[in-house]
Amino acid sequence: MPAQNYLKQTLTGTALVIASLLALSVIPAFDIGDFHFKRINILSDILKKDIVPVTDTVKAMKPVYVDSCKTGITCIEDYSRDTSGMNVFLSALDSSKNKIVRIAWFGDSYVEGDILLDPLRDTLQTIFGGSGVGFVPITSEVAGFRQTIIHSFNNWKTYAIVGERDKEHPLGPAGYTAVPESGNTVSYIPEKRNRLNAFPNAKLFYGYSDSLLVTANGQEISTGSVNSIHQKNLGTNLSSLKLSVTGKGDLYGVTFESQNGICLDNFSMRGNSGIGLNYVTEKLYRDFDSIHPYDLIVLSYGLNVANEKSKNYDWYVRSMKPTIAMIKRAFPNSSILVIGCSDRADKIDGELQTMPSVKRLVDVQRKMAADNEVCFWNLFEAMGGDSTMVNWASIPKRPLANKDYTHLTFHGGKKVADIFLKTILYEREKYERRKKSK
Repeated sequence: MPAQNYLKQTLTGTALVIASLLALSVIPAFDIGDFHFKRINILSDILKKDIVPVTDTVKAMKPVYVDSCKTGITCIEDYSRDTSGMNVFLSALDSSKNKIVRIAWFGDSYVEGDILLDPLRDTLQTIFGGSGVGFVPITSEVAGFRQTIIHSFNNWKTYAIVGERDKEHPLGPAGYTAVPESGNTVSYIPEKRNRLNAFPNAKLFYGYSDSLLVTANGQEISTGSVNSIHQKNLGTNLSSLKLSVTGKGDLYGVTFESQNGICLDNFSMRGNSGIGLNYVTEKLYRDFDSIHPYDLIVLSYGLNVANEKSKNYDWYVRSMKPTIAMIKRAFPNSSILVIGCSDRADKIDGELQTMPSVKRLVDVQRKMAADNEVCFWNLFEAMGGDSTMVNWASIPKRPLANKDYTHLTFHGGKKVADIFLKTILYEREKYERRKKSK
């Protein structure tokens, strides 16, 4: 039997594939619900076009008072009326040897797993004292990725900002609520590292409960009935912590902190644009502030908002601007800092480059901070601006960014932490200088 010639079928099939891809390339990007169709252009590498920048219609904002900023530092922009937006935090640093200074960092996947906050926390604690990893939820999707604590759990029903929610189980301050199921346990073991190798003070945070009984390291602790967020001391100088719970209740997490120095709580959640904070009630935040106050609240979002086709962020402003205002009301005695979106790159007409919409989003975030009279820090500029993520991901041996050109590696997290730390130390230097001049 002669061998069959498949050349004709192969050529026909290839032609059909090419024709299909060319047909798809004329279809513009569109959204259907949560599905985003990204335009396909197989000729993009040979048909490059001049990039048309996104027109910025946001009025340039300037703080009421602009202090000096030395070369190499991207200073914090203070939009408060009396230019004291960072004073609560900066003044608290003066007393860090005798009292605890708390920072709450609300963010998205950019800081999940402590990829940026681990080196920042460690250096701040080295300078200003303190130990402990801070707040850790009962359950977490990044427990296996986080390198600042060994965290495991089983038999819990989890509700979250990004995920399933239930009005019967209000979300906690980190945007999570864990409801115990039969046979539940949660275990926390410290990492063998300086300032993380023990639990100086452990406190459980929980919400609604009906005679919840908590077993902590074999010791039974009754919580009683409560209707809002509450805290319970679980012990001091613990080498590890294992919890199990019987009864009905909403559990939020455990905080591990010392009695003085820096405590940096990581309230990150993958997929959160910041708007999701509205799923946590203002009352709960207020109640949380009354028992666990912060000197600095950081709102760091943008990765889940910026994309290659965004030209107008009015929809984001309508929801995020009131969210910032709500956080400001709920934590009236805290410095509030909005951090602009980091650099993010994509392949545009065959070339990897910063999404034009990122800079537009940064301007919008600055405007929202100014309208709420809080502080703003331009992370995009501090990182290096255009094409930073492309350059960082291209470093051969120890890249600072992943090949998604969106997220940092651990080396990149250390880099950004150092940049932010230099800004904080310089802001403190200016604060001390102004204080002396008065």
